[in-house]
Amino acid sequence: MKVMFIGADNIWAEGLKYIFEESYAEPVSLVTVQTDIDCINQADILYDTYEFVFIDLMSCDSVIYRNLHPLLNDMARKIVFIHALNSSSINFHTNLMGKQITISKDITIKKIKAELVAPCAYDTNKFNSRSHNQSGFRSTHDVMNAFELEVIRSISTGEKVKSIATRMNKSDKTIYQLLSRMKFKMGFKNKHEFLFFLTTFNSYESEQ
Repeated sequence: MKVMFIGADNIWAEGLKYIFEESYAEPVSLVTVQTDIDCINQADILYDTYEFVFIDLMSCDSVIYRNLHPLLNDMARKIVFIHALNSSSINFHTNLMGKQITISKDITIKKIKAELVAPCAYDTNKFNSRSHNQSGFRSTHDVMNAFELEVIRSISTGEKVKSIATRMNKSDKTIYQLLSRMKFKMGFKNKHEFLFFLTTFNSYESEQ
């Protein structure tokens, strides 16, 4: 399964890839495009076909979108526009309307699966949806978005907060504040419960 992400938010894109890999029985190839240089250095990616092309309207360079727009219909089966939660309206080119889907940047994992994963499997019958019952991962579906998922996944694999902050171009303090909000959002009463969750988060991978 091939997915393209156009925009600068690589953390969100990696979280999305993880969601798709958790949902289907085949690996996901993620191609990210941030600048025109990416297109020039990897010209072949523009003539490949993708199950989804995600366009992050909050971080996408308008020049890149304008240059890629003529190719989108041939590149993608579905084109997903990602907008801010409080966006009032989004203007699309009419020739993309038949393929376009709009989602909020804060969409939860559960809603991503409902809006993107399930219809894809139903329409194409190409992928076999996995059936998981892992408490760590599945407990995040109702409250966590793709960005938060990638932060949690990175922490649970042993990546240091400083490294994550560098990838996000944020301060260590910002990551700790994010983790604190996520702990509260998921209903953990103390740090020990949250740490236990982190240790079991990726346990399902060893069960496959």
